[in-house]
Amino acid sequence: MTSYLQTSTSECGIACVGYIAAYYGYNLDMRELRALYPISTRGTTLNDLVILAQLVDLNTRPVKLGIKSLSKIGLPCILHWDFNHFVVLVKVTKKNIIIHDPAKGKKVIDIDEVGKHFTGIALEFSPSLKFKKQPAKPIIKWYELIGKIYGFKRSLFQLFILAAGIQITLLVTPLFMQWTLDTAIVSKDTDLLYVLILGLFLTVTIKSILEFTRGWFGIILSNYLGVQWGGKVMQHLLNLPTEWYELRHSGDIVSRFQSVQIIQQTLTGKLVEILLDGILVSITLIVMLLYSIKLTLIVVLAILIYSLIRILPHGYYHKVNEEAIVHEAKANSHFLESIRASQTIKLARLEAQRSIRWINIIVDAINKRVVSQKLGLSFSVGYSFVFGIESLAILGVGATMVINNSLTIGMLVAFIAYKDTFSTRAQSFIDNIMSTKLLNLHAERLADIVLSETESINYSNNLNFHLIEPPTIFFDNVTFRYAENGPIILKNLNLKINSGEHVAIVGQTGCGKTTFAKLLLGLIKPTSGCIYINDLPLEKIGLVNWREYVSAVMQDDQLFSGSIFDNISTFDENRNDEFVIHSAKLAAIHEDVMAMPMGYQTLNGDMGSSLSGGQKQRVLLARAIYKNPKLIVLDEATSHLDIVKEKEVNDSINQLRMTRVTIAHRPETIAMADRVIQLNDYQN
Repeated sequence: MTSYLQTSTSECGIACVGYIAAYYGYNLDMRELRALYPISTRGTTLNDLVILAQLVDLNTRPVKLGIKSLSKIGLPCILHWDFNHFVVLVKVTKKNIIIHDPAKGKKVIDIDEVGKHFTGIALEFSPSLKFKKQPAKPIIKWYELIGKIYGFKRSLFQLFILAAGIQITLLVTPLFMQWTLDTAIVSKDTDLLYVLILGLFLTVTIKSILEFTRGWFGIILSNYLGVQWGGKVMQHLLNLPTEWYELRHSGDIVSRFQSVQIIQQTLTGKLVEILLDGILVSITLIVMLLYSIKLTLIVVLAILIYSLIRILPHGYYHKVNEEAIVHEAKANSHFLESIRASQTIKLARLEAQRSIRWINIIVDAINKRVVSQKLGLSFSVGYSFVFGIESLAILGVGATMVINNSLTIGMLVAFIAYKDTFSTRAQSFIDNIMSTKLLNLHAERLADIVLSETESINYSNNLNFHLIEPPTIFFDNVTFRYAENGPIILKNLNLKINSGEHVAIVGQTGCGKTTFAKLLLGLIKPTSGCIYINDLPLEKIGLVNWREYVSAVMQDDQLFSGSIFDNISTFDENRNDEFVIHSAKLAAIHEDVMAMPMGYQTLNGDMGSSLSGGQKQRVLLARAIYKNPKLIVLDEATSHLDIVKEKEVNDSINQLRMTRVTIAHRPETIAMADRVIQLNDYQN
């Protein structure tokens, strides 16, 4: 069954429905579930689960019951958990229950503990008359995500040739040992002995040179692949829409992106080994058969036993590793969140609470890793035991054959050498194959990035669009909601902003002012209706074209680590220093910067932490002005400034030819606009 683990806190509901649908034979992965029933960051309700179940032809029955009645309910079912979560009830016994927790995986909970979490609400499921089974789609393979990497095949072939040379030296070495024992020593031919020793020395030397060259090529290929493929994934990641980021934790995104490195390292380190190990195992097997079929069968039997040891628990091993990765991603998210909110944590005296919570999360991850490591240890011990018995059997049977003159001592020594090579390479082949199977786990996680649609897919860029004058903007019957199950934020909005006009958007908190700004900037798309820029639909203009002419200072905008020069110019390699300073003067930050010891070369900490709130806002404003836009959107962009400084900034910006949209609550800020737009008055 597909693993149903949530990526964000709001996905527990759809993960549970996916699990139950798969139980009945209708298989959907998490990406398909998100597409089938998009959810908002606010999560899901019981009604949402009922609607989603209907979409996959499952009947539902909400029930209210006590803990004692859990054994009577149809399984699997969904339980409301901790008043903010959903889990799947899989099994009920007298002493405990087994649940699938989308946040943690399979859990066994004592019946006495259930009451602390279960709210008394459950949702039963059964297939409807229209229900049809849907087979699971093939698991996404790692090689489906790589795409075209220039020079990869050629470099891989070079590695293969070098590694093949190394394998040949391994095949030749036992022959030198056999000839030495059976020919040189028996005939007491010192000249032949010296020739054989010289030949063995040359073989070892060539092998060492080839190993160094192969290792160096591997390093080059690994770095080359890392830059090319990692760069592609990074570019794709940054082109994903804002909704994608809003539904995921930063730690989970980092964890998924790190899968690139894991796949890359496995590709460059193990792909060639798998190919060569397979070839070498086949050749060595043929050579061993030429020596003794009986001894070879013992070796093959040992390999078959080890293969079963590795293959049988693989499904469980895969699941445990996935759960460990998910928990580690949560721990990373908690860690990053704590670092960013360090001041808040100190002021609220939450140090101990945050630390304990992180420890609890990391303990869950460690527990899963311990299970994974225990399995790994079992594989290692199993290998040692199986091949230890194999060596004893080979020694006993082989010695008997020497005594019976079926083999010479040299042949036995050579066979044992070939056997060791065969066993080692066969183990390496099996282990590497299983490792590449685990790559599919990382491929599934990475697919959430690589297979998600970027912004540009939804917008065409084939229109030749140029703005000479500030644009006129018209919202034509625009409606927006963040998800199908979410509330309508803007409904049938009809609004026109004239060219060069400065408008203030006002309204109660939560009425959709920031949503309006995001729609205007193309960060989100209308659910219905159309936005026109100079009578051209925004979706036909294209995001690339549109954002060439717009700037914004949003509530959660951040500065980057770097100098003030870098931040205002957005790290422009061909920046105009004079215009940077001019932009800073318009934003009323120039004097503050010049008062700093290093002026415009002053370095900012992470997210501009070395600046005050007002200074940070003015640097962000200077950055927006530096772009020389035709439209500027300011969402509470001057909330940290005093009235005098804000008026100074506003008077400076009024000198520029641009359409300006300001979102604010402060009366003094609103009064500076040419026109005040009460957002609710333009909807019906």
